[in-house]
Amino acid sequence: MVHTIAALLAVACSSTGPTAPRCAEPAPAGDYMYTFRATGEGSDDPTSGTVRVHGDRIRIDMDRKNSDNNGYILITGDRMMSVRPDRKEVSEMSAPKFEHIIGVSLRAVSPMVKFNVSNAMISSERAGAGQQMLGYATEHVRMTEKFDVHIVALGFDAGTEHYSIVTDYWVSPGLELGANPLLALLERTSSAMAQTDAGFVQKEATVRADALKGTPLRTVVNESNIDEKGVRHSKTRSIDITSLRIGPQAPALFKVPSGYRIKSGMDFSR
Repeated sequence: MVHTIAALLAVACSSTGPTAPRCAEPAPAGDYMYTFRATGEGSDDPTSGTVRVHGDRIRIDMDRKNSDNNGYILITGDRMMSVRPDRKEVSEMSAPKFEHIIGVSLRAVSPMVKFNVSNAMISSERAGAGQQMLGYATEHVRMTEKFDVHIVALGFDAGTEHYSIVTDYWVSPGLELGANPLLALLERTSSAMAQTDAGFVQKEATVRADALKGTPLRTVVNESNIDEKGVRHSKTRSIDITSLRIGPQAPALFKVPSGYRIKSGMDFSR
């Protein structure tokens, strides 16, 4: 599922000396850029890209292989645009909606399929100091989500699946790289069916916001679910910020070219 979406889309500060890790870094001033990489267990085709930030504007360029699509994503506030120069088109939708697009899409198939989310438990804990990443000290934070999903498809009872998702974050406190709806989407794939429930979405957002005071430089998601036949399935995914460079970004990169056709709904076709 990661590839489908991608195609769419107390810190250790005791060291001293010139090689000591940086702690509680302020948000990068003005402009900066970083690269990311998302991989799934057994995957030989990771999702990767480059994020550029200029003031309140964000541009995301995906690394694409064997594709003529030279499109990119622009984000300003809650407005998210998929720009396709090859088609001279711009598709728009809200950034927060995009983060939960899988859950939104699953809700759209009703009444053909109904998802009943129950027994949801979401918690977080500090797991201690993490390793140094990209020259920054990190804190290890763990978020645990457990829930059941009862599925009824076309009037037939498809049974109940039991989910346990443990997400480990290595967060650099005070380092704010801004919201990235694409990375949020990749992270939340495991809880897609639970996102059909508005209460679950709100609780998940609240726990996450309270737990993470900075930007995760590494995220590892361990998903385990037991299907209606009692068979256990497990998956592991990771998302890494692989480089970070603070410096000016060309303003022209963040502008939508004139003359492009504007339409609603995102376009992630290759």
